[in-house]
Amino acid sequence: MSGTRERILELGEELILTKGYNGFSYQDISTALGIKNAAIHYYFASKENLGTSIVKTNIQRFEEMIANMDALQFDPSKKIETFIKIYIKSQRERKLCIVGALSTDIETLFPTTQVEVTKIVDLIVHWLAGVLMEGKKLKVFHFEEEEKQRAFLILSSLVASLQLSRVNKYVDYKGYCYSLLEQLK
Repeated sequence: MSGTRERILELGEELILTKGYNGFSYQDISTALGIKNAAIHYYFASKENLGTSIVKTNIQRFEEMIANMDALQFDPSKKIETFIKIYIKSQRERKLCIVGALSTDIETLFPTTQVEVTKIVDLIVHWLAGVLMEGKKLKVFHFEEEEKQRAFLILSSLVASLQLSRVNKYVDYKGYCYSLLEQLK
């Protein structure tokens, strides 16, 4: 991948996570990178192409993280903890996660980007449900509801709490996130 294309993707993602999808333009990217808008259009013909590429990149990263955890034979608790650490890092950096940043704008996103946002949410919920099922079978996790319901509850709690932590800077965010894991045990 070209250096310029990579820098555009990185800055586009940074802007989505800090300002939201509708909070930036190609002009913001071209100014920050010191390039012309035409250079951005060369790699990403439209903001739709850029947004969709950013979500696809996040899907790829998530799949790589899952593969790494499986290769390292993480137990269910370690898998959930690793996932939670993504949110803790985002909060520390004052960023939203890609799901939280784009879900608020879902109705204004282009259909191709909407499809990719749905894919990443489904991927995360499916993965979490599998980890929860594994933990229940090993008697590491104890909860009453169906695994998919608990997975959705965990994801929605992390996404919403990340957004709210931008408003209430005094919350023990790390403690809150780890309490989600402790509730499973």
